[in-house]
Amino acid sequence: LKYLEKGNTHKESCKELLSNLHNVRAIVNHFSPKIEAWSTANKISTPTPEEVMDIVRSNYDTLTLKLQDGLDHFERYSEVPREQQFFTNLVRKICKDKRETTTVQIDTTAYHKFTTASNIGQC
Repeated sequence: LKYLEKGNTHKESCKELLSNLHNVRAIVNHFSPKIEAWSTANKISTPTPEEVMDIVRSNYDTLTLKLQDGLDHFERYSEVPREQQFFTNLVRKICKDKRETTTVQIDTTAYHKFTTASNIGQC
């Protein structure tokens, strides 16, 4: 909340974030006491996922959510993200750098032993 103070350059972003988190906080604040009360009444420390779903279903009608603005506008999903070229180039550069900086040492005696035709089948 300190970022909402006058003169802060991130004030609008903070307001948008708080607005977007409103429903998440409402859900947590609504269902947490219901789950705790159910657990206490049934003398269970941790309900199963199925029991939690039953609690949510039976208390969903009393949950109040805020209608969010801008839900009718969205960015279409793309199988090919805009960043694909960046990551492709990054991986190529990393592979190239690794190839250039890595030295491979071959034990020529062992290599010769395993590659000569007369030693095949003696392993």
